[in-house]
Amino acid sequence: MSRGVARTRAANGRSSIQRGSDGGWHGYVSMGRTDAGKPVRRHVRGRSRQEVTEKVAALEAERARSAHRPSSNQQLTLGQWLDEWLVIIQRTRKPKTFDTYTSLVRNHCGPLRSSPLARIAVRDIDDLLYRVAGRSPQSAVSLHRILRSALNTAVRRGLLVANPCAHAVVPRVRETELEPYSLKDCRRILLAAAELPNRARWSVALALGLRQGEALGLKWEDINFEQHQLRVRRQLQRPSWHHGCGEPDPDHQPAKCPHRTGGGWVLEEVKSRAGRRTLAVPPQLLQQLREHRRGQAAHRLAAGPAWHEHELVFPRPDGQPQHPSVDAKAWRALTQRAGVPPLRLHYARHTTATMLLAQGVDGRVVMGLLGWSQASLLTRYQHVIDPLRRDAAQRIDQAYWPTAESP
Repeated sequence: MSRGVARTRAANGRSSIQRGSDGGWHGYVSMGRTDAGKPVRRHVRGRSRQEVTEKVAALEAERARSAHRPSSNQQLTLGQWLDEWLVIIQRTRKPKTFDTYTSLVRNHCGPLRSSPLARIAVRDIDDLLYRVAGRSPQSAVSLHRILRSALNTAVRRGLLVANPCAHAVVPRVRETELEPYSLKDCRRILLAAAELPNRARWSVALALGLRQGEALGLKWEDINFEQHQLRVRRQLQRPSWHHGCGEPDPDHQPAKCPHRTGGGWVLEEVKSRAGRRTLAVPPQLLQQLREHRRGQAAHRLAAGPAWHEHELVFPRPDGQPQHPSVDAKAWRALTQRAGVPPLRLHYARHTTATMLLAQGVDGRVVMGLLGWSQASLLTRYQHVIDPLRRDAAQRIDQAYWPTAESP
């Protein structure tokens, strides 16, 4: 900016033209925002107002082209922008995450899809989230997060002046305390699993608390038998199939489309830094894994050409990745066989957290073992943590104010 120019920023990001004390004319054009959210404003100068006006108009045209701004007779709707945004972010999201984004947007944003993007107000977002929260508060929270990200991108590209999601009322999700399996139930499950060829799968679930995708994506190279360690680096995901036939309203399911895309199975790196972790393996579980590897090697030799080698620890009988629904069905059959409540497989992970906390393991250590990135998750285990806190208070009491009987 030239010295001696009285800089006046136009309201709402509009362009401004003014004459400076140096006798020249100066123009300022808002070009949107950086990825960090900072405003970008370009400066042009000239000897006459007409010259600067033409330069400002050229910058505004450049801004419209780069932001894909619609022409004056064609207003961009929220639905059109969300469809475009999904295309933009598809390459930066994992398949399962992208499928979740697509499902939430297309299942819940219908009432606002035809509304002009530039006219979406905070009240519109509030009403939408309120309707969704009536069915599922967690879906409303996830939808708000998605819309906030989509509209932030619209702001950075000059399509919106401000993001209405920034001031929307986000529904609260009550954190419920979990009642997982008891120690007696766990022993009954492991006893029933001892007769199965895949017993190590369920020992891993209860002793290490791996997520289902992490366990099914585990490879033999991830287990160090000499150091008694197991590394969690990847997870098995099953993305949804999508239509590839191009029909506007197909009468068949995406999985049965002759030109389907996506789907199948993929081994993805775990999403967060907290998820990438190395665990110490209990000695008896390590022995089970050794036996499981020997059994798998014998089965592989017997299968011959029918075996598909992927180096997976818990594959299908032919070596291919195990389908999560088949894995979950086997868990349900095991709980029925053990005579314990038929809780979902994910509750084995909650059981691991409960057992660790009940043994007095520090909460931060439990977070690291389970791959949590938020300490707030510990609030779901207050029924376990509170007795430990009381025990800690008793220890402090005895340390500072020992009774007469204490040494």
